[in-house]
Order: sequence, then structure tokens, then C-alpha cells
Amino acid sequence: MVERIPQRIDHYRYTDKGVILEGIITRQESDKNLLRLHESVTNQQDDIHYHLEFDKDRIDNRFVNGHIEAEVVMQCQRCMENFSLDLSCDVAIAFVHDDFEQKKAEDSGYDVFWLSEKELFDPRVLIEDELLLALPQIAMHPESDYGTVCQIQYNVPESEQNFDLGADASGPEQNEIPTEDDNPFAVLRRLKK
Repeated sequence: MVERIPQRIDHYRYTDKGVILEGIITRQESDKNLLRLHESVTNQQDDIHYHLEFDKDRIDNRFVNGHIEAEVVMQCQRCMENFSLDLSCDVAIAFVHDDFEQKKAEDSGYDVFWLSEKELFDPRVLIEDELLLALPQIAMHPESDYGTVCQIQYNVPESEQNFDLGADASGPEQNEIPTEDDNPFAVLRRLKK
């Protein structure tokens, strides 16, 4: 049986004890509780899988390491069709309360998560933040070895479908010598006379 993710945790207690949270956030739960993610994607394909390890290091950074995975559906901005996108996030976040702790955490290579000293926080917010950061800025089908997988179709009106370019639209032939009338300055020359 998968244990439900707690809704409020004390990061001091979790980092002191080295707590590990592992499990899933169901689609139904994320639709209700991860509203920012729900609004940013067309649909969520599957449950969100997470593995979070709380700890503190030798210079007293209180942090969480882990991994988050989810599959979402987004609308391609190139062809306007839906496509599935696998999101995979490695987490390395330190909990900070002031500028000194932020500098210490950033120097150690952690991203930062600001909390007030005694604040309890919802780990689902952290998970949602990481998934939002993993979303592409512009949703498009991924590139393949052969270019894009988008199938862009243009709807050309019937009146233009049988349009014949003819010889006039193709411009002068390669071997043809331009005449004085082909010169764009010919009009100016005539005005000068």
C-alpha cells in the first residue's frame, strides 16, 4: 500500500531524522491540490512519482534530494496538436530562512526554498514547483532525427489551389538580358527628361 504524502511537515524534524518520502500523487489528488500544474498542462496522463530524502550536511545545510517523474499532455504551439511529455526532475533543494543561509546553500550547489523559521510546509508545493520548472517555455513536439514530428497542414482556399504561376510570376529567365524597362530606375530617368 502506498503511503499518502503528508500535507504539512516540519523541515527541521525531517532533516534531523533523515526522513525519506516515497510514493505517488494520484491524478485525482493532483487535479484538486496541484492547481498551478493542472492549469499549465492540457492533461495529466498518469500519477506523479516522487522520492525525497531529507538530510543535513556537515556545514548545516538542511536539504532535500530526490527525483520526481510525471507524464503530462501539452498542446504543441507549432501544430496545435496534443502530445505526451515525460517530466523528470532531479531535486537538490536547501531550506533557507535568511540571506546568509541562502548564500551558504547556493555555494554548496543547492537551489533554495524559502521558509520562515517555524513554518510548516506542504511538500506537494515543492513537487509542483519542480514540475512547473521542468515544463518547456514553448510547448512543441520534441525534435526527432528527421526534424520535427509535427504534421503541419495548411488549408488553402479552393480559389487559390489551382493558381498557375505562369511565366510572368517566375521572373526573367537566366539567359535573358534585362531591358531598360526592367530597370527599377527607368521611371526616374523618364521623369528627368
